[in-house]
Amino acid sequence: MANRALAITLAALFTCSIEAQKITPSELKFEVASVKPSKGYGECASQSPGRFTCLRPLQEMIVMAFEVPAYQRLDPTFVRASKGYEQVFQIVAAVPGEAAKKWGIPPKGNFEEQMAMLRNLLIDRFTLTYHYEKREAQGYSLTVNKAGFRPRRDPTSKPVGAPKDYVPPAGSISRRFYFPAENWLDVTRASMREFAEGLSRSVFQGIPVTDDTGLKDVYSFNLRFETPDYTPPPGTPEPTESLPTIFQALGRQGLKLTRNKRVMADFLVIDHVDKSPKEN
Repeated sequence: MANRALAITLAALFTCSIEAQKITPSELKFEVASVKPSKGYGECASQSPGRFTCLRPLQEMIVMAFEVPAYQRLDPTFVRASKGYEQVFQIVAAVPGEAAKKWGIPPKGNFEEQMAMLRNLLIDRFTLTYHYEKREAQGYSLTVNKAGFRPRRDPTSKPVGAPKDYVPPAGSISRRFYFPAENWLDVTRASMREFAEGLSRSVFQGIPVTDDTGLKDVYSFNLRFETPDYTPPPGTPEPTESLPTIFQALGRQGLKLTRNKRVMADFLVIDHVDKSPKEN
């Protein structure tokens, strides 16, 4: 597809370190943080070594910090708990030395560590308390289709600008976008459980995907597919080729994804959060 130079590698956001999603390590905290009511809208990220800034409504900071899946944001309990927290706050925080060295200048920042520090700031300064509840949710079931699983990998598939000897880390599932609607999902020495959870996070906005394949090994393969629910803006040139859906791309690997499975999922429940932060 044309305009490959515009490819954006989002592996840092979508690579799945599966086991750590709901852990809030108490040691991951900003050294000093100023939190003030403000106006406007801005990024929540490490803007320079040693400095983290965020300009968002409090409810959005909670969604970001706890990585609340899109489908759970519509849950009536979460909607009720989020009401009244539309006030925008500006956070300017000093990042501890070791983390600052590791994060570097964007886009090198460690997203998971940044969100862990933001979680702890919300807990400390807004007296936020929470718990997780197991609830039934609609999800997808990943199985092997009649043709049988036959993982195939495109040897040319790697992030733009990566060296020739680039090898993704084991157990990684990363998604890359190509303008305007082409997607690659790269799977490297990952189990089917890891792959299913990667699909949930990177393609289906957190909707649960369970591994029902029965496959026990680790696998490497990649998928090329169109962006789900993508509507091109007016005047966009017609694509030069027709891309498969994510379901068709999985089918070519010998996998099948079925909706309407009822699964148990962890839902974030906010018990309490102050509307104003403790003093800086």
